[in-house]
Amino acid sequence: MIEAKKRGYIRSIGVSNFLPEHLDRLIQETGVAPSINQVELHPFFDQAEQRQKHAEHGIVTESWSPLGRGNDIVQHEKIVRIAKAHGKTGAQVILRWHTQLGAIPIPKSGSLPHQKDNLAIFDFELTPEEMDIVSSFTRKDGRLWGQDPSEVEEY
Repeated sequence: MIEAKKRGYIRSIGVSNFLPEHLDRLIQETGVAPSINQVELHPFFDQAEQRQKHAEHGIVTESWSPLGRGNDIVQHEKIVRIAKAHGKTGAQVILRWHTQLGAIPIPKSGSLPHQKDNLAIFDFELTPEEMDIVSSFTRKDGRLWGQDPSEVEEY
């Protein structure tokens, strides 16, 4: 990939599920940091340390499962209260939280109305207190379905 970038065949190199130690090794061995790392990131797992490592190396964070894969977080009373204050949905609040964290959320939706709603997050801003409320859901074991890249063979 590095050679393909040098030759101009590609503009950017992206990775998925690279933990900080994977990024350190990649950069140490090649001298090149990826442009983007797609990682699990949602209110139950905010990846603060991972995002810090990305920031140190100029790596963009892309969030997979940004809404937590169909769990009820979008309907939690704290999220709904924030949503009502902005005239938005719970999903929009969470997607806005991602963007304000500096991450790029990629929500899955086959519904055109939901896709439009997912894009309608740039006309409001969460307060620092609201950001803290959404972030307060995070927990050490917040990964979905045990998909830890340090333990799952696929990674």
